[in-house]
This record gives sequence, C-alpha cells and structure tokens, in this order.
Amino acid sequence: MVSKYFSGFTLVELMIVVAIIAILAAIAYPSYQDSVRRAKRIDAQSEMMGIANRLQKYRITRFSFEKANGSFVTLADIGVSGQIPSSGTALYTVVLSDQSMGTWTLTATPTNAQIGDGHLVLNHRGQRCWTKASDKGGSACVPSATSNWDGR
Repeated sequence: MVSKYFSGFTLVELMIVVAIIAILAAIAYPSYQDSVRRAKRIDAQSEMMGIANRLQKYRITRFSFEKANGSFVTLADIGVSGQIPSSGTALYTVVLSDQSMGTWTLTATPTNAQIGDGHLVLNHRGQRCWTKASDKGGSACVPSATSNWDGR
C-alpha cells in the first residue's frame, strides 16, 4: 500500500506566519526610526562641541571674539560651513549668536521634520539644552545650569 501524504505547510499556516511577521515589523519600525533620529542628533551634538572648541581657540589666540574691523567672529571665520553635517545633505543649520563680552550661543535647527526632533542649543559656559519633539518651526530652548541634551 502506497502512502499519499504530502509533507509541507498549508496556505493558512503560511498566512499566519506572514501576519505575525507584519505585526512584529509594525512594532519594530518606529523604534528603528527613533534610533536613527537619536543617532543623528548625537552626531550633531558632537559637531557642535567641535565648533565650541574652535570658538574657544579663536578667542584664546586673538583675546576676543571681535575682529579688527569691529565685527564679531562668524562661523566662516573659524572654518565651519553652517550646516551639520558639514558635507552632504544638511540635517541641521547652525547659527552663532549673542557674541558680546566673550559670550556666544550656538543653535542648531533641524532642516526638516523627519529628522528634526528638536533644536540643539549650546552656549559659552557649556550649558546645553534640547527640547524633545520641537520641529524647525518651534522655538529653541534656553540653556541653563540644570538643562542638558538628554531632554531633562
């Protein structure tokens, strides 16, 4: 007697597996997007710290942020492009402001809502702040001794 049983999966079993995979992907994708956004923000924070180092070197070598013509130092004067990252697609635009009496404030504004999860602000005292989920249209936070880039 010959057995006519076939081994394999039924269509229903395959559809259940596909549905489970789709549910897992729907849960994992937003978490992945958040991780990518966080990594881009951390890269921007690192570049802002590099810009801060360049500003301090400028002040140490010239004893002031004021140039010979009376104007204040710009990002171009210290070799910074004004965007983060400095080459490729800009994720943040960087503005240097409040340069008086040895002070300055760097503000990085996201260039679009997909990447932009908040303004990054750093000042001459090393105080920094980040407001979670503010987009490029929102206002930047004000750094203080208790604020930080981790959103607290």
